[in-house]
Amino acid sequence: MKLGTMFQILPLCFLSLLVLNTQPLLADEPEPAVVDMQGNPLLPGVQYYVRPVSAEKGGLALGHTRKKTCPLDIILDPSSIIGSPTVFHTSSSSDVGYIPISTDLTVEMPILGSPCKEPKVWRLAKVGSDFWFVSTQGVPGNLVSKFKIVRFEERDNHANEGEIYSFSFCPSVYGVICAPVGIYVDDDGTQVMAVGAGVGKPYHVRFQKVSSAYLELKNQDFSGV
Repeated sequence: MKLGTMFQILPLCFLSLLVLNTQPLLADEPEPAVVDMQGNPLLPGVQYYVRPVSAEKGGLALGHTRKKTCPLDIILDPSSIIGSPTVFHTSSSSDVGYIPISTDLTVEMPILGSPCKEPKVWRLAKVGSDFWFVSTQGVPGNLVSKFKIVRFEERDNHANEGEIYSFSFCPSVYGVICAPVGIYVDDDGTQVMAVGAGVGKPYHVRFQKVSSAYLELKNQDFSGV
């Protein structure tokens, strides 16, 4: 997608909620790694659960929203604190062997048995005049499929459970608009990952490797024997 087209997607009236990316496109040193709940760097292509910091919020999942058709959007599943496995990839030019903070990423939720056949790569999809849902059917490398993981500066009383992060839509292209990804409560009560007017605070999360979550559950089962 061309830069001019991107500005058509994100109108100027939205600038009060967003900022323009004026940072240099290339850094001298790679950004630090995003770390999981065990303190290990997130690895490209490895499945992680995106777990909300607040127990009142569900984990990330794929679901139908107001359109009730494909492609699926990214929602919060109130019945699951861990949600569905999610995979992150960097571009070949920024491959440092781990997932860095504040770096363009392709985000994918490789769910088997989905009712929709489109790729489960995240993308920004316009819904109203001034807001967008995080949806699927994205293409790796496309402007609307570039998301970042950013570190939450404040720490809470559960800091020993790992660093806190959130997502942003902020492609590393000079002049393109940046915005936090937050939670939009739709008319039917569905909580959707979204960008724009009416969107709530950023969705604060920690990351747990799927294999470690399995071992944790297995150990809990044995402890009750």
